[in-house]
Amino acid sequence: MILSTEHSAAQERNTLEILPSGKIQTKPVGSSILMTCKPRVADTKLISNIRWIDPHNNSIESLKSPSYSKPSMYTEIHQDSSLSLFFNSLKEEQAGKYICSAHYANINLLSVEVIIDTIVAITWDDAPENQFPILGEDFAIKCKVRARPSPTVDWLYNGEVIRTNDHYVIETHALKIKNVKESDDGVYTCRASVTETGELQERTIRVEVHTRPKIKEFENPLREVTEGDNVNIVCNGTGKPPPKFAWIKTMTKENLATADRFGVNKDTGVLTITNVRREDSSEYQCTASNAAGITTMNIQLNVLIKPKIMEFLNQTVGQGGNVTLSCKAFGRPPPSIIFRKHTTSNPYTIGAQMNDDRIILNNRFDDQNDETIGELKIDQALRSNDGMYECIANNKGGIAFKNGHLTVEFPPSFASMNNRTIWSWDARPVNLTCIVESIPNATIRWTYYGDQKVENDPQIKIIGNGPISHLLIIPVSKRYYTQYKCIANNRYGEAFHLLELRDAPKPTEIPQVRMVETTATTITFNIVPPVAPDDLPIRTIIVQYRKQDTGWNTARNRTWAVGSHGIYVVENLEPQTNYEFRFAASNEAGRGNWGMNKRFSTTMRSVPGLAHFLPTPEGAYILSHYHDKYNAKWSVAPDNGMSIDYYEVKWCKVKKYTGDQWELVENTCHSKFETKRDTWISGLYPDTYYKIELRAHNELGFGAPANITIKTTRGNVSNASVLQHHGSVISSAAIIGIAIAAFIVIMLIIDTILYCTNKSGIIYYMCERSRRKPVDEEDAKLGRDEKEPLKEEKKITPIIDSGLRRESSVTFDGKRSISKTGFVGKDSAV
Repeated sequence: MILSTEHSAAQERNTLEILPSGKIQTKPVGSSILMTCKPRVADTKLISNIRWIDPHNNSIESLKSPSYSKPSMYTEIHQDSSLSLFFNSLKEEQAGKYICSAHYANINLLSVEVIIDTIVAITWDDAPENQFPILGEDFAIKCKVRARPSPTVDWLYNGEVIRTNDHYVIETHALKIKNVKESDDGVYTCRASVTETGELQERTIRVEVHTRPKIKEFENPLREVTEGDNVNIVCNGTGKPPPKFAWIKTMTKENLATADRFGVNKDTGVLTITNVRREDSSEYQCTASNAAGITTMNIQLNVLIKPKIMEFLNQTVGQGGNVTLSCKAFGRPPPSIIFRKHTTSNPYTIGAQMNDDRIILNNRFDDQNDETIGELKIDQALRSNDGMYECIANNKGGIAFKNGHLTVEFPPSFASMNNRTIWSWDARPVNLTCIVESIPNATIRWTYYGDQKVENDPQIKIIGNGPISHLLIIPVSKRYYTQYKCIANNRYGEAFHLLELRDAPKPTEIPQVRMVETTATTITFNIVPPVAPDDLPIRTIIVQYRKQDTGWNTARNRTWAVGSHGIYVVENLEPQTNYEFRFAASNEAGRGNWGMNKRFSTTMRSVPGLAHFLPTPEGAYILSHYHDKYNAKWSVAPDNGMSIDYYEVKWCKVKKYTGDQWELVENTCHSKFETKRDTWISGLYPDTYYKIELRAHNELGFGAPANITIKTTRGNVSNASVLQHHGSVISSAAIIGIAIAAFIVIMLIIDTILYCTNKSGIIYYMCERSRRKPVDEEDAKLGRDEKEPLKEEKKITPIIDSGLRRESSVTFDGKRSISKTGFVGKDSAV
């Protein structure tokens, strides 16, 4: 009894212990664990068959040999007979009861157990960080989470807790949004917590609301493009995110992104077709797709074919006959055809023409050849219908042109020839030309003297026999001055034309000569030439003149072309001289007889005649091209026997107050002298009228004045406004003068004060000097002659541009003048 009790006590002392201690070991999944089964016996060498048994009652094997890849669970024996259980990465399914057992002294079975309880950390199994609901549809934001112990999940939107309501439904693994709106865009938080472990995790989910793609309807579902052109077809689509586009040919389902001559922009939806062909006529489908869906829309493409004129033939018809111009053209759609004559700007219209119902235009379609045929029918064709015609074919694709000719044949005609007389004289060869119009060309022959042939006459030569023929005649006798007949014929008939060759007479005597004006060196005549045929006109008027009591062999001639006004001037005559004149006219045949003998005398030398401004004013005034100047030009004035030495130009401001009368503005006149025949008048005011007077001068004085009125342009508004205030505003010169006067007055006041106070200054100096001056000093400076008064002498002293002053004194004896002239320069000592 005592032995059995001792044995039991010893048995109780022999146990197995699991370290770390604790019947239940709670470990997180994924952690590495070491559980050691340690014998608590008197002699560890008596321990045998120690092992670990998993929850499925299987022995856990020990690690056979060192290895880099170890099993997830294995055992390892130690020298003290303890056995360790290793978990490399604890798994959730490895949770359960583990038993460590061993034999002691081969008779006692020892065992101990431990329960491993796994903890699963919060794990996001299906909770994408970016999720995309579709506008208008229900959507569940996924957030599948697991943990051990089981977690609790709630939701936040932009930091605020979400409660289940009409819009949100919190489900086990998701947050359901009903009828998604654009305002549902934002950041959602899926928050998971485990009360037992105190673990808390948040998952941020970004939600972007997508919209299904939509394609805007094409403005015209039927698109037309011309063959050979390039075309862009735009497929406008919207959606979120922006959709991608694709195009296919509906009939063949061909993806046009890879097709030849086609291009597709996936981002903008533009379909590009280059060098469009006829076979491209088809229906095309545009597809827009994004993450929210896909949509399509179709468009029909029709390829237009530009018109092409296949045939337009030339036509020939006799005058009075009927003819049809036919033009054939192909195109898609079938073209319409009209015609236009090249000599007119407007084409013919469909149907009978309003201004000529002989001409009818119509179109018809040839189904067999797929062509439009345009026909221009002309009844009773006239010569005016002859010419070049243009066929014009037109459709939506474009326009085509082609020329054709209509020839209207007709009998000979001399409509373009005049009934003209041909003149000759002194056996001068002449050329008679005959031009005939006809289709086909006519043949020409010549006759004269009652249809006698001219071919055998040695003085007549024929050059050409149609449609132009020349008859070269040398009229060596009077018999050649007769009528010549030009005869033309073709297959439609015959016509003739008469030409008369006449002996040209010289002009008759001048019927009328009238003296208009005489000066010292010129005589002006009004001459009426003799009457002459239109085709043998008077070419020139000739005057022959001599001094009285001299022979005609000393006479001089002057020839004028016949003028429209009949005014002729004989120049370079001598003053106060008697002349005898005789006159004649000439034409191509020669000069007529002298006649109309006249005697006239030139006048004595005098002042110059009237010069004329150029150009001659057509209205009340001439408008200057400038706002501040004018270039005056004039013709040479008659010098009347004395050379003109200069011109005086005078200009004054005027204003128009009644009718054509100009009122002179006082103190506005200026003048200058010119030796040339033009001058620039400068310093004028804008938009102002000026009267310009011109007088020529010679040694005898000034001639009569010529006048014109000019007006300057407005010029710059700012300048004009300043310049036109000359009446009330003080000029800059006046201001300078006032300033100088004020300065002088101040200096005089100061000098007077100095004289009175200090006996100094300019006044004091002048007074002192005058006291010392001899009484007869002034007389000593002057000679006797200089004190005598100057003799009066009439002088004309013009200002010449060269800087010289010319003084002239003139005396008259009734017949002649004696002139004394001298020049005084700027630096002359005279």
